[in-house]
Amino acid sequence: MLSKQSISLLGKQQRRAILGRSIKQVALITQQQQFFHLQSKITQNSIRNLPMGQMTARLFSEKQDENAQEIVIEEPVQEPVISQSEKKEFKAETRKLLDIVARSIYTDKEVFIRELMSNSSDALEKQRYAEISGSAKSNDLGGLHIDITTNEKERTLTIFDSGIGMSRKEITDNLGTIAKSGSQEFVKSLQNSQKGDTQTLESIIGQFGVGFYSTFIVADTVEVISKRDSNDSGVRWISDGSGDYEVATATNIGFERGTKIVMKLKPESREFSKESEVEKVLKKYSLFITYPIKINGKLVNNLQAIWYRDKRDVTEDEYERFYEHLANTKIPYKFKLHYSTDVPLSIKGIIYIPSTHNEKMSMQHETSNVSLYCRKVLIKDKCQELLPQYLRFVKGVIDCEDLPLNISRETYQDSSLMLKLRNVLTRRILKMIEDEMKRDLKTYEKWFQDFQHFLKEGIMMDTEHQEQILKLIRYHSNYSQDTISIEDYLKQMKPKQQKIYYITGATKEHVLQSPYYEPFANSDVPVIMLFNQADEIIFAQKQTYKDKILTNIESSFDDIEQDVLRAHSPQQEETDAPALPEEDITPFTLWLKNEFPLKVQKVAISKRLHNSPAVIYGQMSSSMRMIMQMMDQSQRQQVSGGMDQSNTLEINIKHPLIVKLNQLRKKDPKRAQIYAHTFMDTVMLTSGFQTDLQQSSSRSTKALNEFLVEVTRKHGHTELN
Repeated sequence: MLSKQSISLLGKQQRRAILGRSIKQVALITQQQQFFHLQSKITQNSIRNLPMGQMTARLFSEKQDENAQEIVIEEPVQEPVISQSEKKEFKAETRKLLDIVARSIYTDKEVFIRELMSNSSDALEKQRYAEISGSAKSNDLGGLHIDITTNEKERTLTIFDSGIGMSRKEITDNLGTIAKSGSQEFVKSLQNSQKGDTQTLESIIGQFGVGFYSTFIVADTVEVISKRDSNDSGVRWISDGSGDYEVATATNIGFERGTKIVMKLKPESREFSKESEVEKVLKKYSLFITYPIKINGKLVNNLQAIWYRDKRDVTEDEYERFYEHLANTKIPYKFKLHYSTDVPLSIKGIIYIPSTHNEKMSMQHETSNVSLYCRKVLIKDKCQELLPQYLRFVKGVIDCEDLPLNISRETYQDSSLMLKLRNVLTRRILKMIEDEMKRDLKTYEKWFQDFQHFLKEGIMMDTEHQEQILKLIRYHSNYSQDTISIEDYLKQMKPKQQKIYYITGATKEHVLQSPYYEPFANSDVPVIMLFNQADEIIFAQKQTYKDKILTNIESSFDDIEQDVLRAHSPQQEETDAPALPEEDITPFTLWLKNEFPLKVQKVAISKRLHNSPAVIYGQMSSSMRMIMQMMDQSQRQQVSGGMDQSNTLEINIKHPLIVKLNQLRKKDPKRAQIYAHTFMDTVMLTSGFQTDLQQSSSRSTKALNEFLVEVTRKHGHTELN
């Protein structure tokens, strides 16, 4: 006894079959022409190759004149013969549970297409395994494929796969019980079998039972017709998702093996009866399913999931085309990594390092473009959680089979496992970049110039991978014309040297002329030169690298004296230049300290200087003071007004300027005071300290005027006013 639902559906199908028996003519042609061309053009083979239910022939007269016609002969649509129908209730307890599954666990209704594509892929994979294992014959039934048909007029969407199909019992078990997963049962049976095929295990996407019910988000009724190759008849399952369903035996279904799902879409979901909309969703979620997917006869997934293939079988052209698809650019990538591992997680993927980025010239902020897949099915596009922010320039695909997804497969459930995946990928990407640096340093250096700010951001933010990133940074040094890494520096260190020395400056020439660098000028102690303020912030934050202390040579000479004296060149000889008299040292240093109480706390005799008259150092380096001045208004006032009182002024008592300033102090204290302030302005500038330029200019003008007055007086000229 058929239900009202089945009778209504059969009535509609019969009416469509009657209306379908028609011949459409584009223009008038004679009956003789139609008959002649039908006999000559339509053969048994051509009929067999036409789509089911329709036969098309293009008719031309022998002269191919303006009477050329196209007639479409629509054969009667094959309607299944239904018998042994029975109505059942879902085994899941209540209709409420079905409502939750169908309408609440999915945040975007388009994902029902992804779910059905996954189910079809599973069915095709099961059939493939059955054929290679010998449990099923490989019949010539058009191959393993998925066909999708849209019908805007009827508001239907039909999906057919030539997979293994289901028996009456299987369709009842798999579709009659919510969260019953036929694919999970299949994987379990494979794992228990000695004939378990690894490739098949990896290809099963799973969760048929839950994913199928996403169809009720968009459909009023869902009809499933399925047939196993070994069965004489098929089975039809139909439901409106209200809590019960019907199962019936079906013959004359129009195919020998597979599953066809026909969805009568809700009015508010009619967009899924449009070919363009369905194709868009397919390309978003299911582009890399192994088997061909056609929509209204057009192939959709013409790109392969090359990350699943052995990298030895992938050509460079395929890598380039795949990158163009991912990055949406014709600009070639710089480096790539085809990655596959089973420990500690089962991961397959392809990672690309671009040759340029959008943050160059401050165009725009880069966003992560690494998508997360699970067995070729998209889980999350541009997944921000896969990599830390500083690797946002990376592009690629990561496929992890170990992800425990939630019931809708839209998100992952285990955040700790996701964190583990993130750490694994981060380490592997950083290693890949390091390998490229070692393989071709010149190519890497060009790339580094454009991408260095990403890596330096990572050093400051990612303490776990800090040292691994630090190896990738290139520096200038006092011993090589080429850039070096911090690992290169370690190899250059002297015996017993326990510190990594560095200095900051605008250019290499500026650094070599710095008074701080003087003690290293005639030694072979290596010094890293930092021309980027971010580098100094990193070194100051890092403090040590592999138990070696990162030491700024702008600090006290006591911090560097031991290594410098040990490596001091014997060619460096003491000069016989006159020095500040011993008895004047204390009075002179006290005089300087009293002249600049807001600028220095201490005046000391320098052991580091040979060519410069003096230098100032403090707790902060010169570049750090500049940074603080830009960031903090109170710090700006402190620096420009009088600097930090904890600063120390070191003087070179053998420098002529110091000797003559002391002599002037004793002869003309007032004039000596004018020159002393000009002297301090100069020392502050050469030491990298900020000073009030207006006041400094005024003092310089006054000192120059005093000097010219004295010069003209000595030569007998009129005193300048």
